[in-house]
Amino acid sequence: MSEKWRGLVAKEQSMRLDPKTIYPVRPRPLPDESTQGYLKRVACANGFVSSRHLFSSLRTRQQGAFDELCARLRLSIEDRALLFGSLPTHWAHTDTPLGLGISDFNQTHGRWCRLCLREGGVLLGQWTLKLVCTCPKHGIWLQEVCTRCGASLSWGDVVQSKGQCRCGASLLESEVEEVNEDVHALTLLLCGDSSRAGRLACLSALSTPAMHRLVRYLGPFQPATRPSHPGQTPDVHRLGVARGLVTGAAGLLANWPTNLHTKISELQSDAPESPSVRRTFDPLYRVLYDALPESEFQFLRDAFEGYLHIHWWGLVCKRNRRLQPATVEIHPRLSLPQMAKAARVPPSVVRHMVQTELVPSSSAELLSGRHARSIHLSELPGIKTATDGAMTLERAARVLALPKCRVRELIEGDLLTPLVSRKFNRGAAAWLISKSEVDRLHVQAVQAPGNSKSIPVRDILKYWRLRAHEGIALIAAVVDGYLYAEGDDQSPVPIGEANLNAARAKDWLLKHRAEARQDFSVDAAAKQLGVKQQVAYDLVRLGILRSTTVGALGHRVAAGDIEQFQATYISLARLAKEGRRSPRALLDELAASPVCGPSINGARQYFYRRSEIVAQQSCGVS
Repeated sequence: MSEKWRGLVAKEQSMRLDPKTIYPVRPRPLPDESTQGYLKRVACANGFVSSRHLFSSLRTRQQGAFDELCARLRLSIEDRALLFGSLPTHWAHTDTPLGLGISDFNQTHGRWCRLCLREGGVLLGQWTLKLVCTCPKHGIWLQEVCTRCGASLSWGDVVQSKGQCRCGASLLESEVEEVNEDVHALTLLLCGDSSRAGRLACLSALSTPAMHRLVRYLGPFQPATRPSHPGQTPDVHRLGVARGLVTGAAGLLANWPTNLHTKISELQSDAPESPSVRRTFDPLYRVLYDALPESEFQFLRDAFEGYLHIHWWGLVCKRNRRLQPATVEIHPRLSLPQMAKAARVPPSVVRHMVQTELVPSSSAELLSGRHARSIHLSELPGIKTATDGAMTLERAARVLALPKCRVRELIEGDLLTPLVSRKFNRGAAAWLISKSEVDRLHVQAVQAPGNSKSIPVRDILKYWRLRAHEGIALIAAVVDGYLYAEGDDQSPVPIGEANLNAARAKDWLLKHRAEARQDFSVDAAAKQLGVKQQVAYDLVRLGILRSTTVGALGHRVAAGDIEQFQATYISLARLAKEGRRSPRALLDELAASPVCGPSINGARQYFYRRSEIVAQQSCGVS
């Protein structure tokens, strides 16, 4: 044994003999100094190799070891209060500041602020917190490895380094990387400093330990990520990992609750369609209601349920027992039966209004193949207004002074939109047409010259031997004012009793036949394309399927436009059928970008340009 080690052993034995022995060098703690850094300073000042050798010089090996050390250093209560942090694990000392646990402190990998070391300061105790990645004093990112050799330093190495790594590189000269204000404010809160809590006012009611828990669970929810096990992030003691957690949490907590709502919206858009709140927003739902159930985290659940109230398309009912009762009570979306009950009409009426897009709704396909559908409460007044005074097909025909077959033609030509139609609701007991639709087919008569010869619209339909669709076009011309009714100019008259100037009606008919070209309603165009009506309406709305607006007839699609569409575009469903593949699998494989679809612009089906599909197939063959 060397003389040096014999001397150390003798010193330890002599000090251990008398617990009242005072260390010859007794440095005072500095404000917020790291407890581990202070132990290293004491050990070096008194000739010990490390803080573990300093520990070996004490008689006490259990909880009272630190108390004995303080007695030998003659530290007062005020002196001890200046220290911040935890002791090394072998000291068996469990007292930690701010109510934090031992697991919240970094015992192994040292961190430092290059500006603090440059100013000759000591290791701050806040740096030993795993989630503290910035200097509370200077607001810059801490450092944990040498920029030249990449070596990690222990806390003892940082104390002894005097600003220099073992490789000779300076620890003080690397570039300073400043931190944004939100991350710095969160760092101060994690250190127990509320001086900048105003930037993150949502955390005002949280204790420091609760903030550390919150960062561990919210931090993994970074942009474009959906963590599988939030709260179980490994290697939090490494600066890079902790930095990601703090940055992610600060991003969600800033600008409260807008940033959190943005992340919730991202989770919703990335999740498969489902009426289940838990499945759609998992794992955030598990964090809010399972991992952080305490009342101090209620502000998170309030923000989440506020998002559901505004943006969740599905239903919130008593089955959602984890949500607050008030959230369930005031949720503005209802099922079809609930909306029908509120409007005091049969469910078939509401169902048909949804199918004909008279009432907007949201839906998702279940695993069973059924569709879950909901309607916003704001649509209730419109449903009540539309169904108030609604009438059957027979009564509508009497009011309009037209035969029932002509009323059916008006419905087929989209000139009259029923609330319930046997065309769509085959189980419906009767047609149901709203009073507003019938009133729309009443026209205002104008004063006619005394010698003009007039004829009722009803007689023109009956005796003039009109061709297919000419009757609908005639009524549309009268409703739109191209042909005006003659009369006493007192009150609107039903379309069947409207008297037209016979000569002008004959001229209009000849001109119409000369200009006639085949076109279709959107419903008829859907049949020609072999798609559902809502898909055709989406294509027209997006301008992918060209259409023209023809007065009361609404959107009309020319035969040439249908042919042009079929030559230019092809649906994913058609491609999957031709290739004998599932649409979902084929969607993942196609490199071509769809022009429309559920994830693109809310359309019901995906459509591609045929030219891009042909080009991809050619590349695959070559």
